[in-house]
Amino acid sequence: MNPPSVAIIGRPNVGKSSLLNFLARRRISIVDPTAGVTRDRIGAIVEHRGRYFELIDTGGYGIDDPDNLTEQVRAQIRQAIEEASLILFVVDARSGLVSLDTVVASLLRGFSKPVFLICNKVDSAAMTVNSADFFSLGFGEPVTVSCKENRGRDQLLEKIMENLGGNSAADVAEPELKIAVVGKRNAGKSTLINAWAGQKRVIVSEVAGTTRDSVDVHIDADGRRLVVIDTAGVRKRSKMTASDLEFYSFHRAQRSIRRADLVILLLDATLESGDVDQKLAAYIQEQFKPTILAVNKWDLVGQRATPAEFAQYVGKIFPQLEFAPMACISAKDNEHVQDMLRLAFSLHQQASTRLSTGQLNQAVQDIIRQRGPSSRSAKPVKVYYATQIGVNPPSIVLSVNQPDLVTEEYRRFFIRQLRQRTSLSEVPIRLLVRSHHRSAEKAAKGETGNRGRGRRSKGDTGGAAVKPGGRRKRIK
Repeated sequence: MNPPSVAIIGRPNVGKSSLLNFLARRRISIVDPTAGVTRDRIGAIVEHRGRYFELIDTGGYGIDDPDNLTEQVRAQIRQAIEEASLILFVVDARSGLVSLDTVVASLLRGFSKPVFLICNKVDSAAMTVNSADFFSLGFGEPVTVSCKENRGRDQLLEKIMENLGGNSAADVAEPELKIAVVGKRNAGKSTLINAWAGQKRVIVSEVAGTTRDSVDVHIDADGRRLVVIDTAGVRKRSKMTASDLEFYSFHRAQRSIRRADLVILLLDATLESGDVDQKLAAYIQEQFKPTILAVNKWDLVGQRATPAEFAQYVGKIFPQLEFAPMACISAKDNEHVQDMLRLAFSLHQQASTRLSTGQLNQAVQDIIRQRGPSSRSAKPVKVYYATQIGVNPPSIVLSVNQPDLVTEEYRRFFIRQLRQRTSLSEVPIRLLVRSHHRSAEKAAKGETGNRGRGRRSKGDTGGAAVKPGGRRKRIK
């Protein structure tokens, strides 16, 4: 069951994105003095006293978008209003009542929706008098808040819950899977997500950099609930400045990768893969995320290349993701996009697999019989046992007599061989080489929660797997 929706509506720069972050207590929407930063609908699940609702941020109504996306932004605002159970109409106490507030009020009166008037930027009790002018908008007494000074949050949440009734924790289904879609600008990320959602959930445009924020889109696919994260297109850092909106978007794309269960690296079949794609691939591998290398715009390739030829090319460009399956798709024509969604669930299941002790031991014995650990010196390296200490990513501890003697090359060899001998063939594996004096339980306590993001211990491989041009499964 989906939680009720609450939409934040208002003219530009009244603090709509700040209100979303304020109520959710997380930095979700980009907050910037530049008018028109928010274009898409940005959502977050908010909990208050054990009840839940979805809060939706929208673009500023009444602004003329410099990239000629004004109508698309307004369409997203109208869609948010139509789907909402409650509207938060935000105004600015500092600037007072302006003509565009009246325009927004007229828009909202055209919908049969309950509306709460929210007077933002009331930074002190003395500023409460500034809200008096807004009574004329016809939505009753304003609720005064200050996102900057952390004033009025509980009062507003109580008022929202009184109107909605809210949902209990049991009523709000957790998604089975979170997928982050990343890639350079104009690769087709938003088009792909709209194809999955079956509606224009995010704005699609030929203008590079249309998506500026990370947008969570909730989708029900064949009765399975998932969240797909649309991210801002990435470009070379050398072309960005600290004041550039895309500077913030780049870091939020990285955060989306970290919080996702699986990542789709979307490539443009009509362009060569370059520095941006490679840096994204390196970051995905560093985070040990199951990955699909999705080659979009395949309908434009024609006879210039076959999937097998492109797979060989991709294998050379992204050796660190040699385990990842490749999919040739056309998001615009909805070709193979549903197949890729089924593949995503399959990979998530792989990454959640816990091998039995017998399966793991048999695989390790076979690998060692084929080739034992190599050492930088003449000292022998003895393997005592292996144990799996975690999933997502599958994390394996290899217990040996002298971890420092095991070479990086052998660690990579071991991971490749382990993939071939187990059901973990298409997901990243984290290998930890430890002294047999340290118990597996202690290793689990110190390592499993980090997923490769914290400081690595001595002897930690980082789970690298680098066999370029490797054979990869694909959707034909």
